[in-house]
This record gives sequence, C-alpha cells and structure tokens, in this order.
Amino acid sequence: MIEEEKEQDQEEEIKSKPQSDPRPKIPLSLNEKLIRLTILVGCFAIVLVIYTILQPQNLSDIDGYKSSTSSSRNLHEVLSKALEGNYSVTLTEAEINQMLQNELVVKQGGMLASDASIKRVLVRLKKDLAEVIILREVFGHEITVSMYIQLKQSKDEKGIATDIYLHGGDINDSSVMPKIGGRFGKLSIPQGFLRAVFSDYTKIADTLAPEIDLGLKRMSKFEIQNKRVILDPSSSNEDADGGDSPF
Repeated sequence: MIEEEKEQDQEEEIKSKPQSDPRPKIPLSLNEKLIRLTILVGCFAIVLVIYTILQPQNLSDIDGYKSSTSSSRNLHEVLSKALEGNYSVTLTEAEINQMLQNELVVKQGGMLASDASIKRVLVRLKKDLAEVIILREVFGHEITVSMYIQLKQSKDEKGIATDIYLHGGDINDSSVMPKIGGRFGKLSIPQGFLRAVFSDYTKIADTLAPEIDLGLKRMSKFEIQNKRVILDPSSSNEDADGGDSPF
C-alpha cells in the first residue's frame, strides 16, 4: 500500500515538472540578426526624427521676435512712398517682423481666419537668403516650420529680371540634388517636403499680396543682406520684371 502511494507521488511529481521541448534550438543566422538590428535602428531613427520635428527651432536670434510694439511703420505705405518718390528704402529684420505681426493681426479675420493657430510669421535674413518661419501652437505646444527663399536678379537689354528659388542651397557639398527646402522644427528637410506646408505659405502670400506686389514686382532692385533688405525703384518700372510669384 505504501509502495503504491510512493509510485503515485512519483508519477504526479513527473507530471508537474515542465516538459522540455524535444526540438533542438536553432541559433539565429547572421542575416536574421542583421535584419533585427536594422529594424531596431530604423524604429529608433523614426522616433528621433519625430522628436526633432516637434522641437521648435531657436528663434531668439531673430530681430523683432521678442519686441512687440504697435508703432512700427506701415509696410504698404513705406513701399508706396518709395515708389512715388523714386528713392531706395532699407527695411531691417526687426522692422519686417514687426510689420508682419501688425499686418497679419489686422488681416487675421479674413484670409487667415481658419488658421488662428498661427501665432507668428517671422523672417530670418542672411546674405542672399531669407527663411520664412511659421510659428504655430498645437494643443498648447509651439512648433515651427520654415521655407527658404532666394532671389537672384539679372539685367540684360530687356531690363531687370528677378528669379525666385524656394530652397537654401545643396544639402551637402557632395550632391547637387536635392536642395534644402526648409526646416520642420529643428530638422532640415529636402525641397520636396515643402508640399506638406505649401498651402500655408500660399495663404500668407495671398494675405500680403499688395505688399508683395509693391516690394517684389515693382521694385527694380531687391537685395537681401544680413539682417536687412534693400529695395530700390531707381530704374524705370518698365525695366523691372518681378517675375511670377512662386505662390
């Protein structure tokens, strides 16, 4: 009787033990390890890109970003008087940004009424290059997108022609294409990615259409320098060709 109980206990103990897999373990091949590593690195890269996009770029170097005075000159009036008097006018980065702030606040109820999340439109000026930045607020968090603009003028027997390029140059020195179109947050993006935000810039351009016509199309000379823009109508308006707006 005692022996039978011992045998039963032994059988139950054997059943309670986890059964080992009789199949032999096959080690991962080198290709499988590389595939898994590639997937892991890819996931990390995607997370890093999203994080970089959501981080707004530093705007503290832009003149006129922190100041908010309503006593700045009226952009339309300044350009109109320069054309009428046939004299050059210099607009500083601070003046342009404050003018943009005042103009867009006044016109926010019209063309930009559906985009009330746009807090500011700013311009960063460097030699021969302007970066137009849209500062948005999404769920209380600030994000930035930007577009680079280059203007190149040439003169021939027909007059002065202005060519507009929506890029900031080559991404690196070893390649010609693609060009740097702008920045999403702190991430520099190729030119083709601007299609995602092009409609926003089109709305802003439509809102400021009279000022763009005066400053870009009717001025003979449009020169972007560091922290300022020089506009000069001294050549006859018949010689000036502002070209088609890219927006």
